[in-house]
Amino acid sequence: MTVDEAIEIAETALNYDRLNKVQDIVFRQSWEGRSYKEIAASTEYEYDYIKDAGAKLWKLLSKALEEKVKKDNLKSVLKRYLRRTQVNLQRNLTIEVNLSGANLSGANLSGARLFANLNEADYVQTDLDKIITSDSETELSDSENEINWNGFRLHSDAQVKIAEILDRTSTLYIPNSRLRLATPEGRQNLEADFLIFYQNKLGMLNIDRESSHPNATEDEMCDRLLRDSGIFLVKHYDATRCSEQPDLVVQEFLEILSHVQA
Repeated sequence: MTVDEAIEIAETALNYDRLNKVQDIVFRQSWEGRSYKEIAASTEYEYDYIKDAGAKLWKLLSKALEEKVKKDNLKSVLKRYLRRTQVNLQRNLTIEVNLSGANLSGANLSGARLFANLNEADYVQTDLDKIITSDSETELSDSENEINWNGFRLHSDAQVKIAEILDRTSTLYIPNSRLRLATPEGRQNLEADFLIFYQNKLGMLNIDRESSHPNATEDEMCDRLLRDSGIFLVKHYDATRCSEQPDLVVQEFLEILSHVQA
């Protein structure tokens, strides 16, 4: 786990409250094992100020991570936090989306408390020090047209390519999630290729396959309902482009999502 990944997890636990400048310095240098005196010596801040900022930061994190955090146990607490609050990315998670607001089976999207609120979590499966893997193992499963990728069952090469890029950008996402959506015709199920959490916003990236024969009118109506339900961005991409240019697809999606007004 890198320090940037650790900060992202900490800020997620803090309801995406960003660390301020001093907190960021204390977190990063404490992560590297430096003492308060060493941190103060390398910055323009006094020792007492750094020590006080650290004490306040550990108190905030202790409340958010539900375990006492100290300067010398920061890494171990974050690892245990991940174990306790793993995210289930694989079990065909049914997400309840209510038109009155985003309600992900108890997950509070407005606070992006995904780690703490999605049940039966299984995000960190083996090695917590290797959350983001660039050399992912991919193999065909017994089911036809299914690909076993890092313990997840993906449906196509295009999904694998997108998942790999999302991993490399340290983006939090859920592949192949089933949503329960309220429509004028009643409650309906919908599967999303990728639910993506980025900068305190939820977006949906769908891959249009040649065999799916999408209905543009129906897609537009469904996308509007999803946006009204709290999903900030719903965007469709061609499967061929996702396979051949996954980096550009992810870059474009995150860029658009980052500029959507909350």
